[in-house]
Amino acid sequence: MTVSASITSSSSDLATESARSLYEKLVVLLKDISHINGISSLLGWDQMVMMPKNAEDARANHMSVLDATIHDMETSPILGALLEECERRRLAGELSNELNPYELANIRIALKSYRQETLVPKDVVRALATSTAKANGAWKEAREASDWSKFAPLLEEQVMLTRQKAAYMINGGVCEEARKINQKARAAQGLSDEDECYKGYYQVLVDKFESGFKVDRLQVLFADLKKDLIPLIAKIKAKNFQHENGFLKGDFDIKKQAEFSDKFPTRMGFDMDAGRLDESTHPFCSNAHPTDVRLATRYASDNFQEGITSTIHETGHALYEQGRNKEYVDTPVSSPLSVGIHESQSLLWERLVMLSKPFWTYALPLLKEQFPDRENLQAVDVDQFYLAFNRVEPTLIRLEADEVTYSMHIILRYEIEKALIEGDIQVADVPALWNAKMKEYLGLDVTEDRLGCLQDIHWSVGIIGYFPTYTLGSIYAVQIYNHAREEIPDWDEHMAKGNLTVLKEWLNKNVHESGSLHESGDDLIFGLTGKPLDSSLYVKYLTEKYTTIYDL
Repeated sequence: MTVSASITSSSSDLATESARSLYEKLVVLLKDISHINGISSLLGWDQMVMMPKNAEDARANHMSVLDATIHDMETSPILGALLEECERRRLAGELSNELNPYELANIRIALKSYRQETLVPKDVVRALATSTAKANGAWKEAREASDWSKFAPLLEEQVMLTRQKAAYMINGGVCEEARKINQKARAAQGLSDEDECYKGYYQVLVDKFESGFKVDRLQVLFADLKKDLIPLIAKIKAKNFQHENGFLKGDFDIKKQAEFSDKFPTRMGFDMDAGRLDESTHPFCSNAHPTDVRLATRYASDNFQEGITSTIHETGHALYEQGRNKEYVDTPVSSPLSVGIHESQSLLWERLVMLSKPFWTYALPLLKEQFPDRENLQAVDVDQFYLAFNRVEPTLIRLEADEVTYSMHIILRYEIEKALIEGDIQVADVPALWNAKMKEYLGLDVTEDRLGCLQDIHWSVGIIGYFPTYTLGSIYAVQIYNHAREEIPDWDEHMAKGNLTVLKEWLNKNVHESGSLHESGDDLIFGLTGKPLDSSLYVKYLTEKYTTIYDL
């Protein structure tokens, strides 16, 4: 007899089951969902890395059916009955002595997901999956042609369907903060419940990626960052001086770049027997399972920094995936509830480690070995290389941005996607608004869509509300980095000798294995450092570092 059949036959008697029996039956179902999600992840990886172009329509159908199947599993009455009975007992105080904190967290996370998913009709789920698969193909074509109009109709469909899903969430009461925002906006505009109003919808999307983080708080945080970072960028620009970086210019053979960069995942602690590294249009990390983590990076012959930066960034994600709690690996608690925390892991490696002088004390000799014929590179010392690699130069491309200007790229995207979802702008308005904000924030003129509104993959794969997590990740990263330096003796010596796994092991223990044991990124940061999330530490780090580099 299958577990599902067993539960069905006795669902009316769940109240008589022991807590342990209930939980074990629940975990069987949760693991099945995890495994099917793993299949979906692998299909997504294949679509981005090696799927034939003519397979796009077929893949859209595959993903549609698979997402509908996952939706059925996540909303099954059997799962719901188990979760509701577990929750009833938790509220009655009957589980704390029977289950450990990780098991209780699994129930909490699965119940929240169940209540959200049961609100969304299957036809909307399937429509979103089909639209996403087609939108991604349209984005690739539009990016190649540098023509927003080729992507715009698919994005309009994505926005419409995303709003539909958010509306079900709000009306179903699973995001109280979004409901409050929506009701307040309706009252202010004199609208009835039947009138169209999308205010608060973005809160639903943010909560998906950064549980419990309020958009109002995000608005204040980003306003503060603009207040601090725009003047810092202006001060650097006013120096009218740049450190020499001619040795990083010119044609760097992509094969040799890959040979150099490919060494670092394993040196950081990534297990190649449980993953692989490929190339794609957009760098990413696919998390089918901790034993099968797929990385994708990209290289540019005329931009050496892009390849090594992308590789180390995505490896930071991958180390989290491989470091997940092994005992609960196929259950919700093993994955991060806070995407910002996940992003902090890649940004910690990419910026706070890879941009540091100790790192290049170790890595520069390896780079010189890889490119022995580049005389200007051979003549550079680590101080010169460090200054060159940390140049602040506003760029149109987010993935090429330095760490001072990077958050301005994120704030730009956040402001546009929030306005788009909440109905303040239309899809057709995006290119002009993007170009205007790029000019205002970074003083740059966007010459074509490929270098502006078409550069990121996120909207084409239905990920709206994710961009803020990059800057939240930067803030988390500095706070985690500061604490790691306090707890790891001889930090600089370890980095200078290439002992990178000392950080990976510390992160495994203090961040990765926790997963979603904490209810939010705020809770994890406070539990780890004893202090709440503090953006002033991020600003302090940037200000002190670049005041020294540019003698401000």
